[in-house]
Amino acid sequence: MHEGAIAAAIVQGALEALEREGLSSARSLTVLIGRLHSVVPDVLQDHYRLLKRERPPLRRSRLLIEIAPVRIACRACLREATIERPEFACPACGSTQIDVIGGREMHLKEIIGVRPTADGRRQKKKSESNSKSQIPNPK
Repeated sequence: MHEGAIAAAIVQGALEALEREGLSSARSLTVLIGRLHSVVPDVLQDHYRLLKRERPPLRRSRLLIEIAPVRIACRACLREATIERPEFACPACGSTQIDVIGGREMHLKEIIGVRPTADGRRQKKKSESNSKSQIPNPK
């Protein structure tokens, strides 16, 4: 079960992003995980819930999971397509001469957090990094 390692990497990436962005806590984290990783979202949620208890900046946060579809590029007909079934062939021409161009992603896409203000109040801030915090692929 690799969801535990992925949850640990999400927690570590989130804590680093909070520090980098000057946020005191997170309200929500959105992760994008490609379908080819075969992650079970409910199991990942369970692991995240356990790990966030130990990290005060993440205790009240929720984890939102987006699953990226498998995308291919056909070398025969030069089309790109999304495939739903594990049949790695071009749906347009049937060729198996394809390159997988999507479905392997795994990164922290967005954090909605809280930034303390000078007067001690808290201000909500959305953080989307152009450099996307990569989540290491657990072996």
